[in-house]
Amino acid sequence: MRGQSLAETDGKPVIEENAKPEIKVAQPVEVLVKEQTVAVTAPKSPDLVNTLTYIKLVYEHAFAHSKNKSKIDLLFAIHDCHSAVEKVLRKKAQDTTFNTALRKIGFEEIIKSINEKSNIPDYNHLLSLNKIRNDVEHSNIIPDSDTVKFHVKIAEDFIIWSFKQYFDVNYDDLSLENMIHDGAIRKCLKDAKDMIDKNADLGETTKKTLEALGAFKFLAFGYLSDSRVNGISFGGIDFPNLLADLGLKILLADDENALRRMMSIGSSFTMDKGVVVGVQSVYSGPVSQNKEEAQALYDEVVSIILIHQDKLPKSVWRKE
Repeated sequence: MRGQSLAETDGKPVIEENAKPEIKVAQPVEVLVKEQTVAVTAPKSPDLVNTLTYIKLVYEHAFAHSKNKSKIDLLFAIHDCHSAVEKVLRKKAQDTTFNTALRKIGFEEIIKSINEKSNIPDYNHLLSLNKIRNDVEHSNIIPDSDTVKFHVKIAEDFIIWSFKQYFDVNYDDLSLENMIHDGAIRKCLKDAKDMIDKNADLGETTKKTLEALGAFKFLAFGYLSDSRVNGISFGGIDFPNLLADLGLKILLADDENALRRMMSIGSSFTMDKGVVVGVQSVYSGPVSQNKEEAQALYDEVVSIILIHQDKLPKSVWRKE
């Protein structure tokens, strides 16, 4: 979650039993049928898919931090993009024999060993990333924003390349949506992704994407508000909503971009005889102007939800 590096947590994000990451690619396997060699597909190991999906999440976490210029954001961006690269290298290094246990071997020795067998793109820049990470971790030397963004992009290029080169997996086919705890939000985002892929109306696509974030905010508000003060208001402001608003600001205090995006979403309630019978999110802001903007908004919303969902208890989330 933001404010605590994902790379520092020992456990992996919880993936619901019926919502395992999907993967569309498969590795060809040669078999003999009626004296003819034909290619059939073998599914990827679920453990491999889960591992690579987690690496993707760690990288996306780094990318989200790299868009902000505060020192803590730049620190997390370097830490997590380096961690994502190192996790790939350690996974690949399981195919290599070393003189000592792999867990005792450092980043530089591992990447040099792998590069000696097959050239790694941007090898020198990845070594530079390792030095920057060590300076950040051990000497509190934090680089400027442009340097961070450059190395985050180097990490992205390597991860995309290595997933395909080492594991025959396409980065874009690893579904982060399946790591979202709430079933209804997960379905909403999958619908939005389908609309983007099909070049649907940009206004409707934007609305569907923000609908998922609106649902996330509504569930967070429901948890952060307090029913004991229902009916109390100050200057026309509902006190339970005021508490929830303050709680959300505290919850997202370390993520200005997510807070700004979340606070741009309001709620419109449908009433029946004084009782709320429905809620609809109200969005402010421009509509995506093209497919690339729609995809960028979608990626941003998925990232916000994944980074912050574990700040709320599991009981908040609904099954699909």
